[in-house]
Amino acid sequence: MSTSEGVQKRNAFAVFAAFRLQGLEASLNDAREIAVRQGLDTVGHSIEEAQGYLAQIRALDEEALAEFSRAQGE
Repeated sequence: MSTSEGVQKRNAFAVFAAFRLQGLEASLNDAREIAVRQGLDTVGHSIEEAQGYLAQIRALDEEALAEFSRAQGE
């Protein structure tokens, strides 16, 4: 696979992953708002914890993409 093909695949994956992460984030935000309105403290806490994990995944994804870009010489 050429460098150009590798970069194209990486970029396609990055867009796909970012879209899915945004969808997950939106769903968690909606669920948290519902939990708060309905007084579901335990559920709200679990959702906040999941949002923390999502933030960690987002950071790892960004680090991996940056490392891949450096390895490709961009």
